[in-house]
Amino acid sequence: MLTAPGNAHSSEHAAGVQAARELDDAAQALLDAFGSNAADVTFTPGASPALWLAIEDTIARAGKRVPRIAATAVEHPALLSALRRAERDGRVHLTVLPVDGVGAPQVEAIERALNDGADLLCTMAVNNEVGTVTDLEPIGELVSRSGARHLVDASQAAGRIDMKHVVAADLVVASGAKLYGPRRAGALIGSLASSATVLAHDVFGSPDVPAAVALAFAAQLRAEESGEDEARLLLMRDALQAHLLDAVEGLRINGSPDQRLAGSLHVSTPHVPGDVAVSRLWGRVAVSTGAACQSGVPGPSHVLTAMGLPDWAKEGAVRIGLSKMNTEQEVQEAGALIATALSSAESVRRYA
Repeated sequence: MLTAPGNAHSSEHAAGVQAARELDDAAQALLDAFGSNAADVTFTPGASPALWLAIEDTIARAGKRVPRIAATAVEHPALLSALRRAERDGRVHLTVLPVDGVGAPQVEAIERALNDGADLLCTMAVNNEVGTVTDLEPIGELVSRSGARHLVDASQAAGRIDMKHVVAADLVVASGAKLYGPRRAGALIGSLASSATVLAHDVFGSPDVPAAVALAFAAQLRAEESGEDEARLLLMRDALQAHLLDAVEGLRINGSPDQRLAGSLHVSTPHVPGDVAVSRLWGRVAVSTGAACQSGVPGPSHVLTAMGLPDWAKEGAVRIGLSKMNTEQEVQEAGALIATALSSAESVRRYA
């Protein structure tokens, strides 16, 4: 529990020293919750800044050499944007790796990139749109043999899946918002070059100790509660999926059918564009056409495009997420409303 309001970087008074201790305690609690043996945790103002910092760390480690970074095509837009900016500035050589039809990385492509001398491989533990869970064990083994470093975006995974193979990576990103914790809190787990640590301080300023403590506490709660929560979410998700498949002719389920986050349901309707379905549910059921980070961005989802979905499926995509806060009654009521919104063909489709 937070007891001191001081600046964790102020060592000249007791409040600052106590704040630094609480920051260290929060870091250890976070590591314990994830089952990580990492030595360092850098708390950040969110997951996106943590992803950016991981890229800057790789650039710093390369010195005068331009590092090679490989990232799957379905990574978070914050990471892909940071990589493309760095590529335009001549600071990295970027290789974008393909995924399969459910959004999982193609291991053969990863192996080629590592054999070509990649310094850093970027993967997601769980895709933030379709919920596909990545099999990180064989990927981690390839990275270890190559001598490269591995960055895993665990924003969607932390507190929801077994983290054994996630925390084996060199760098792991976590998000407070996805842990039912503080929205503007994130963490980068793993060792950083000294210049990257200085950069983090210069850009982010003094660490937000209350946010760090809250993030760690949320992670601890998820470690205790996730087993029961995820089992219940899986039952509700599967019941909702079965209802929609029965009620909406031609409905497509996107993502892995069996290696998918329990609370994730991503569908494509052949009857109306996804944004029309979302607008019909406004104020009654909270769904979206893609990830929250892409809200309002025109054009098809980069994830669905990378997966090779047909045009109608990209246009008719709707993302549904179930929370531990949801009840069976709410999911049943939402299912009836969603089925109606996905079925009615009042709008003209762009693709047949």
